[in-house]
Amino acid sequence: MNALPRRDDVMPVNRMRLLLSAFFGLITGFTAVMLLFAPDARAAGLDGMAARSAYRQFVDDFWPRARRAGIRRSTYRKAFRVMQPDWDVIQRQRHQPEFRMTPAEYLRTRLTEKRIMAGVGKLHRHGTLLRNLQARFGVDRHILLAIWGIESNYGTHMGKHDVIRALATLSMAGRRKRYARTQLIAALKILQAGDISPAQMTGSWAGAMGHTQFIPTTYLGYAVDVTGDGRRDIWNSVADALASTANYLKRRGWRRGLPWGWRVRVPARAKRLLGRRRARSIAAWERMGVRPARGAFYARRAKAWLVKLRGDSNYYLVTRNFRAILAYNNAKTYALAVGSLADAIARNASRKAALTADAVATRGKAPNIADQQRLKALVESAVSSTASVR
Repeated sequence: MNALPRRDDVMPVNRMRLLLSAFFGLITGFTAVMLLFAPDARAAGLDGMAARSAYRQFVDDFWPRARRAGIRRSTYRKAFRVMQPDWDVIQRQRHQPEFRMTPAEYLRTRLTEKRIMAGVGKLHRHGTLLRNLQARFGVDRHILLAIWGIESNYGTHMGKHDVIRALATLSMAGRRKRYARTQLIAALKILQAGDISPAQMTGSWAGAMGHTQFIPTTYLGYAVDVTGDGRRDIWNSVADALASTANYLKRRGWRRGLPWGWRVRVPARAKRLLGRRRARSIAAWERMGVRPARGAFYARRAKAWLVKLRGDSNYYLVTRNFRAILAYNNAKTYALAVGSLADAIARNASRKAALTADAVATRGKAPNIADQQRLKALVESAVSSTASVR
């Protein structure tokens, strides 16, 4: 039997391990800080061995947390097949347009003629699916289209970043490390469940994924499989993506048959009554002289409140469904863009249908160039009146 080591033989070894661990921790932390604050990380010389070493150290250090969350070692190895940070993530985390643009600028870039008419096209192409989702979840189909249009331009800009690598980079060198690490664990769980392969698990620099840009924790909580193939595929299935979005909005408080709100004309005496604490019935607002800028009020018993964005002259009367949209992205500019785009799609889909029906009835054929020009003029008018940003 070997003799037990003496205490003074063990302590130096333990101290050495602690010192080495602290040393590598300092190196990783220093590199992460440099990655975060350097104007150009690669120009700062951090794209070489130091950065890759720090990234590998983070991956090694993060494994115990992943294991405690139930992640298998095989899943972890497959997920971290590229062992270097995503440099593009470092640069992009400084820019988020909802908070850097003025309300007018943000709405102008989202409420374009091209996006509105693309939404009208998607409404016709996926009409049966959208009607079924509206019947099942109670969420207005035009709202689903608007979220799809704003989040990924109807699936054409879903992001090409490796989600695991992007979230690991943010976990190591981002401004919101706790958030990023929570999302990273969720992303690993998605891979382990087999809904998507590591190579196909792509998204934005911040880890938002698929047609409607779910973050991983939202995916785990709300994604659904409506196609029946056993996978909640928000990347390749429009049906799964839109159904998941509808499920999310329903569970975050969306009420069937209630509008999100209206852009309104407000008399001077009501302009000071801003905010949810001043909520009252739509009928009460109407009695005070508040009027929709377009169309008419309905659901008059529902509670609503006035919203006005800083630097914008427009007023909006919004309902609890506006809050459901805010749960998707907690920026009022975003929620107003979604609601306004949904209204524009619905309005122009009706106009296009009426124009087509009129052309067929009078000439027995599809709209000609003159008809199309009339429709374009209607759309341009709708864009101007919906966004009201001149």
